[in-house]
Amino acid sequence: MNFKDFFCEADYILFDGAIGTQIYSRGIPKGHCYDELNISLPETIIDIHQDYISAGAKVITTNTFGANRFILEEYFAIGEKTREINYYGARLAKQAAKDKAFVAGSIGPISRPLDTEKRLSSQEIKDIIKEQIEALLEGGVDLIIFETFACLDELTLALQTARSIDENLFIIAEISFPNSGLTLFGRNPYEVGLALESTAADTIGSNCGTGPQNVLESIKKMGSVTKKPLSAMPNAGLAQFIRGKFYYPHNPEYFAIYGKKFLNAGVRILGGCCGTTPEHIRLLNSQLKGLKPKQRKMRAIDIGKPIEVRKEEKVTSRLKQRLQEGTILAVEVDPPKDPNFEIFLRSIESLSKSIEVITVSDCPMARARMSPISAGSLLKKYLGKEIIVHYTCRDRNILGIQADLLGAAALGLENFLALGGDPPSIGDYPFATGVYDLTSTGLVEMISALNHGVDILGNPLGDPTHFFIGIGIGSSTKDIEMATEKIKKGAHFIVTQPIFDLELGRKNLSLLQQKGIPIIASILPLVSFRNAEYIHYEVPGISIPEELLHRMEKTKAREGEKEGILIAKEIFKELKSLANGILFMPPLGKFYLVEEILS
Repeated sequence: MNFKDFFCEADYILFDGAIGTQIYSRGIPKGHCYDELNISLPETIIDIHQDYISAGAKVITTNTFGANRFILEEYFAIGEKTREINYYGARLAKQAAKDKAFVAGSIGPISRPLDTEKRLSSQEIKDIIKEQIEALLEGGVDLIIFETFACLDELTLALQTARSIDENLFIIAEISFPNSGLTLFGRNPYEVGLALESTAADTIGSNCGTGPQNVLESIKKMGSVTKKPLSAMPNAGLAQFIRGKFYYPHNPEYFAIYGKKFLNAGVRILGGCCGTTPEHIRLLNSQLKGLKPKQRKMRAIDIGKPIEVRKEEKVTSRLKQRLQEGTILAVEVDPPKDPNFEIFLRSIESLSKSIEVITVSDCPMARARMSPISAGSLLKKYLGKEIIVHYTCRDRNILGIQADLLGAAALGLENFLALGGDPPSIGDYPFATGVYDLTSTGLVEMISALNHGVDILGNPLGDPTHFFIGIGIGSSTKDIEMATEKIKKGAHFIVTQPIFDLELGRKNLSLLQQKGIPIIASILPLVSFRNAEYIHYEVPGISIPEELLHRMEKTKAREGEKEGILIAKEIFKELKSLANGILFMPPLGKFYLVEEILS
């Protein structure tokens, strides 16, 4: 009997539970390519399959959820093993199943929102999915299940591809609703149900999410607008991270109770996702014997046209206006290393007459200092200056970044310079972890989204922010090309790296002026030949002309500072007519250098 006939005859069909968390519980840490274990650790995968069959599963899923070429190459550099991993994933499952269970080829989404800036075309997505499906079918799977999809468009492409390969192939399409009952991209179950009704899927449903309650609510809504059979495969619940390990609730009795509720909602295919175990499936199997799914009641629902949630961007920063009016003068400061802000404040008060903008660095050189948002808020309060907050992707995940930005908006900080950040390995805590959930381009995109009243995935947040978004640009051709991409993502102004080579500086500023947004050119006063050597040879992206290096080499002791001031004055005189602003970056907190340059 093939699976399609089996499905038609059965009242309901029990699938297995989690594969990934079962691998994890057997001591394989996160970060390893679990799909690759089909090759390197086949006995473990077979054991998991057999445990689920012993628990009563009539269908087991292959260990191939993330085994598409894009993910295997992007995250693990083993894209050439795509066919092999999928083929053996299918063969291992068939070996375990024998004549006791069917095998479903598991395929997860290709795209991982925000994990990578690479964007795939529709044809690329189809080609990637086709390769995986063909390898699974070659390995002998009985059906295909698309699991945990977030993007409805990508799932639709996957279904089209699967049907083009085999018109008789049984296909299950499941989408996840973890975002308060919505997909990650803000689609509700009614929209998804209606959209999937006209696709090639034989069964549609929901999996993963936050637990049984979430999936049940989603499946009820989907079931009210579609005639297609339903599937439901929830997580055990929410995961916890304790002492370096992930733990899910061990709740097989509770999970089994929801099995009955799923049947009452008309679900025909049941199973488990993250955190579920053979024990969950065993108890679910025993609780459901003799029961049948109830008939579903359809109802007409008009979901209407999608509401445009993006608001028009309104940047209210006074800095924006000042940059358009003339050349502003700014100084970069490093926040203090301790909470004594009064001493730090006194050190820069002397600049308040000549400088109208203060930029606040974010742990430069990966050395721990006060938060730039906290320091910026205090500077704004006590000095009344326009503040530009340097903000890096290094230390924070996407949740932390969004939380910081919303807090900064509430504190009245409007000017942000989006940066990648120096890696922790060069700082005073080299063992610290660099997060880098976003690149600097992705950070610009996130801040711009908040300005439109949505998060980076397009979900509405309420009132928009009003950030004036800056980007840091070096002197290389690649840096200048990157400016165009960042401007497309929403950048409003540019801050250059320190300029020493005036000929190159004039050329680059001319190119940047063509981008159509204000430019702040940076000047870093030299204080000694040793300082100049370090910057030229050890700091990426900054070069000092040989003539200036020779000038600094001739100096001794305090003469170095004097010569550095003369050089800075020459650069300032040249640049102030070529940029909308000048940023002074005095080293080692030597703010008096700025006063002497301006005198």
